[in-house]
Amino acid sequence: MTDENKHYIRRRNAGALPWEIEPDTRKQEEHPVFGQIEAQPAVREGARVQPLPEDFAPSREILEFLQAHQGIPLDFIVTQLIDFKLYWHETGEARKAWQNKFKSHVIYQWKRNQSETGQRAHRSTAEKLTDRSWDDGFQFEDGDE
Repeated sequence: MTDENKHYIRRRNAGALPWEIEPDTRKQEEHPVFGQIEAQPAVREGARVQPLPEDFAPSREILEFLQAHQGIPLDFIVTQLIDFKLYWHETGEARKAWQNKFKSHVIYQWKRNQSETGQRAHRSTAEKLTDRSWDDGFQFEDGDE
């Protein structure tokens, strides 16, 4: 925490309103080992609210995440991109995080698709607990021979 932040916090705790606090103009001392302590890096500005850009495309990180962590094939993602862009361009709604919105859309549609096509079988608890399909073709080596 910088001295300026400490000064601000002390003044606020004393009851001063933010616009009444003058910046701390005292010179920073040099640290004996690290030298002059540099100011905090500028805070990165957050995403702006904007309509979906015409040239929107999912980032490489989003594509890799969807494939690696959700098991969604690339061709399914591409078909969802078309629907996503058509819908959001038509509504003209402005949002902040389009990449994240697209990721959520694809995951939702993938789960919905899997449920509708029956690829994710719904089995009872008893069926799940007694499932022995994992040992198909498994043979123990007999050490008595």
